Order: sequence, then C-alpha cells, then structure tokens
Amino acid sequence: MDPTTEIEELKRMFIFSLRKKYPRDSSSAIATATVHLLRKILNRENPKTMNDLQVSLANHCKRLHAAERSELIIINMGLMISKLARDEVLQKKGGGEPEPLYTLWRDDDETTEKLKTADMKKIKKDLQASIKELTSEIDSSRDCIAIQSTELLFNNDVVMVHSLASSKTMHAFLTHATKSGRKHRVIDIVDEEEQLESAPDFVSPIELYEVASRMPETSKVVLVAAAYFPDGSCLVPAGGHQIALLAKRHCVPVYVLAPFYKLCPFFMTDPDSLHTFRSNQLPFDLSAKSVGLVDCLHPAFDCLQSDLVTLFVSNTSCIIPSHVNRLKEDYYHAQDIADY
Repeated sequence: MDPTTEIEELKRMFIFSLRKKYPRDSSSAIATATVHLLRKILNRENPKTMNDLQVSLANHCKRLHAAERSELIIINMGLMISKLARDEVLQKKGGGEPEPLYTLWRDDDETTEKLKTADMKKIKKDLQASIKELTSEIDSSRDCIAIQSTELLFNNDVVMVHSLASSKTMHAFLTHATKSGRKHRVIDIVDEEEQLESAPDFVSPIELYEVASRMPETSKVVLVAAAYFPDGSCLVPAGGHQIALLAKRHCVPVYVLAPFYKLCPFFMTDPDSLHTFRSNQLPFDLSAKSVGLVDCLHPAFDCLQSDLVTLFVSNTSCIIPSHVNRLKEDYYHAQDIADY
C-alpha cells in the first residue's frame, strides 16, 4: 500500500475510534493512542530533516484536531513530540540549554541552522526511545497523582468531589488515600439519579442542588480538569464553576487534578468555543412541541478562572495557578508554539 494512502487510513481509523466510543474513552488512553498514531506516521513518512518533521507533525495534528475540536490532547501530543525531536537534535549537535519560555524569544540563527540541516536518520533511534518514555510517563501519571493524596487529604477531612464515576484519576486519588489509612468522608456530586445507587461504598452521593447546604461542613473540594491553560484557568465538568464559587465563599480550598498531557500551551481567549454540548434529556412530547422554537443548551464543561483554584495536582508536584506558565517550558518549546 502507498505510504500516503496508509497514513490517511490510519488517521481515518483513529477518528472513527474516537467517535464510536460512548462513553468517551479516558484522556490518558486518547493521549497514548495519539502518540502511537504519530509514531506510526513518522515511521511511514520518514522525514529527512527536522524542518520536515515539524511541518509534518503540525499538518497532521491540525487535521486531526479539526475533525475532533474538543480533543486538545491531539495538539498537545504533537507539540511534545516536536520538542523531543528538537532536544535530540540539539544534543547531537552540542546545543546549549533552551531559553526560558517566559522570555518569548525565538531560536537564534545558529540554532535554526542546526535544526534545518540535521539528519533525522542519526537521531531516529533516540527519538523513538524518547517517545516510548513519553508513553510510559502518560501511563504512570495516574499513579503519580494518586500518591500525592496522602499529602493533601488528612484524617477527619470532609472532601467534596465531582464526576467521580467518569474519572479514573479521581477514583485512584481517593482510593489511594483510603488504603493509606486516611479516615475522611467523601461527598460525591452526581449528575443523574441512577448514579446515586451505583456510587462506591466510601462516598456519600448528593445532587448538585444540595451543594450549597453541604459546603459549610466541607473542608476540601477536589475536581478533575478536562484541560488547563497557561494563565491558570481550566475546564472542568459542568457544575464545577458553581461548586468552586461556593467553595470560595466558604474559604474552602479547591484542588484540581491535572495530568501533564492536559496542559495546553496556548492562552484561550475564548474558552466557550471549546465547549461541547450534551443532548438534553427532555420528554419526547415536549421536545416535539418546542423544536425550532427553543434552544436548550446543556454544556459539558465549565471554565474556572485562576482565582477559583487553590492548587493544580500534576503528576510531578502541586502547582499554584500562577506557576502553570512556567510548567509549560518542561513539555513545549516556544518556537514550536510560535510556528504552530
């Protein structure tokens, strides 16, 4: 099969696998699948220079993201692999340490020339090893976040959480604290009445309208991020904004579980453009009468401003919102972000 045709088939199957799964697959699984897809594409295209690799990654990631606008992880993985390739080239060529991201400087002429003339055949093996390490880091991020639960949750705490049923990271975080001997109560906010009966044994399920009455007895709030941005804001499951506002009013700290692969390198000037909407569960007769007359919006995410978040719990450490922009330097390069 022609390599171009094979690559298009791989991308088509990847998009099809994302769309056919309901409920949506976990973010770590999507990140791992994206890394594997980009690795297969690079093996088949076999770019000759670093410039060819960067252009190829950018084009493929833009097309994949255009097909699935809500999956920002696709862009994140492409830019991370681009930084890995850039680091391998500079290491082979004897390049110095990269400039800090907050300077917003581009590469100098000497570094740019090294990247353009670098032979990808010489670093292909090392790049494949770096991509495998990235995959391993994604797989272990859930356990790394769970381990930090013993530093944040203590005995006699009353912890309020949201979207426990749909977040494996949240479940691992609370389970590790329980197994470590922490004696605390967990209040889980559920979206549907069916989840009240299927909640785990160690939680007390409530519905969203009960949050205001239960917040005074709460000592900590734990949410999970769908994405977080360099300005310290983040996207959380719908209902999280109301919970965070109530927590701020009662001086309750808000911890947001945020694996590194959900860190988006771009400032989002309009987060509403990323919101996906769920179908409204209205009775059929009411839907038939109101069709074309009323717009019933059911957003999947809320945007939390940085002042509503106390700490982001990443796979390496706990970070205050104002330091998220500095964390970006560990996974992305300023030149790749500027060229994307």
